[in-house]
Amino acid sequence: MAIEREGFLSMRSLSYVNELLEGEQDLNHDSVSYKQLSRELSAAFADFARLAMVDDLDLLHLWAAGSNTNALSMSVDDMNSNQFREWLAAIGLGRTLRMYDDALHTEFEEEFNDRLQKLIEFANEELNDEESTE
Repeated sequence: MAIEREGFLSMRSLSYVNELLEGEQDLNHDSVSYKQLSRELSAAFADFARLAMVDDLDLLHLWAAGSNTNALSMSVDDMNSNQFREWLAAIGLGRTLRMYDDALHTEFEEEFNDRLQKLIEFANEELNDEESTE
């Protein structure tokens, strides 16, 4: 039975990752599932390389343009499938930075979080200024 989903992982790789998360499977670099996951990740990196060649493309703006939900402020139990996908995307952004730091032994996630906090504070100040002028 075919299941429609968005994302770069095949259902086979997604099942493998879920089994890793649930402790049903060990990370085995020689397994067929690991090799397929590796190929799919390489293909995703190649797609990101193409995106990186587009001048002035801001991934956060691109992501936000397709994001029309208030998913981050809701309980997961109350989310529809689109809101849940948005929530996972937000979680994925943070986790990607952590994986980057783990792989390259850097501390970019901490720097990103600091910058994001400053951006949130700036946005709140702008919103407060707009409200006070109305």
